[in-house]
Amino acid sequence: LDPSGSRPAMLSSRVVSGPGEAAEPPAAGGAVTWTLANDGSVPWPAGTTLRLVGGPVVLCPVTEVPVVAPGQTLDVELEAQPVDEPAHVYYSLVTQDGQPFGEIAQAEVFPQHPPAPEPRPVVALVAAPEAAQEGGTEALQGEVKAVEWLLANTGQVKWPEDASADLVYNTPGFLHLPGSIDLPALDPGATVHAGVSLLMPECEGQWKAIWAVTSPTHADFGELLVAEFHVSDFPFMEWMLADEAKADSVSDVASSAPEKEEPPKKPLSVAVAMQEHVFQGGGDVEYTTEGGEADFFTSLGRVSGLRAGEPWVLRVGLYNDGAEAWPADAALTCCLGGGLVCGRVGLCGPGGEAVQAGETVLVQMELCAPPEAPCQTAWVVASGEACFG
Repeated sequence: LDPSGSRPAMLSSRVVSGPGEAAEPPAAGGAVTWTLANDGSVPWPAGTTLRLVGGPVVLCPVTEVPVVAPGQTLDVELEAQPVDEPAHVYYSLVTQDGQPFGEIAQAEVFPQHPPAPEPRPVVALVAAPEAAQEGGTEALQGEVKAVEWLLANTGQVKWPEDASADLVYNTPGFLHLPGSIDLPALDPGATVHAGVSLLMPECEGQWKAIWAVTSPTHADFGELLVAEFHVSDFPFMEWMLADEAKADSVSDVASSAPEKEEPPKKPLSVAVAMQEHVFQGGGDVEYTTEGGEADFFTSLGRVSGLRAGEPWVLRVGLYNDGAEAWPADAALTCCLGGGLVCGRVGLCGPGGEAVQAGETVLVQMELCAPPEAPCQTAWVVASGEACFG
């Protein structure tokens, strides 16, 4: 009988609240809390414990609880351990002699997701001079050569204030090279021209210099700027004098010869200056001219290794190689297939202004792998009902 002697003594407990009823179960590293109520007729005996009776050991398996009188409640908090997959656990109150009583308390523990990494600064080499190609470019002894690289901020944050391009290699004897090229704290989507003037050595040979775009505060920020020259055995000054004498002797003929005219630029035109696929997992891209690639389109690659519905990002640098600014409503618009959920991307400068002739704009396309493969899609630069480039 209970202490009043009016009815049989009854040990009992009820789960008032806990993760079993919560909308969002806890992740590893969080806390699991149950509120238990003594809805019986006698206090819980001394030595009572809350014990794991089902599921893996992801919480403390045995926790002693105090004596709780009828009508009172008790909060029990247990810390969740790391798990690789969701885990269900079940707990019960147990007396000192091993008799369970009351409702079963349950919880589900989920794997802890790592915090999203902070955006990092990114530099991309959009265009390189002829001297950066394999084998370099021809030069004369003592000649001054100007080289320039076009760099772009393809990331989501500004370049660091301490960004610079520092000389890291030069062929022995290739002297008078700048040790560093200053770079601005470039805004996302903007481009910058980095250039130097180099004095060629006064001897024949192959000469190379390399500058590395670096930041002391961001170890993974970088790009290589390469310049290579094949210097002939003919001195630059002798060539200048010989060329001047030749010009004097044929000035009459040269003045009467018609100048070669360059073909006029199209009013509206676009060229792909660079492209980069950014995968979250193990995607891959292959560039191919299979199928007879023509002048009127550019391949953006053949992507593989993605699951259906898996997202990735395609960054494209579009260069205005026409004679006029692009219209304000110019956009990269899907013209074949479904566009991989990216049907239209507006084309404008960092401040929303029209892209002028000779400028480059960076476009970030958020794509999604289709449910069925293979498939093909294409985009065209359009303004209203017309398209160009």
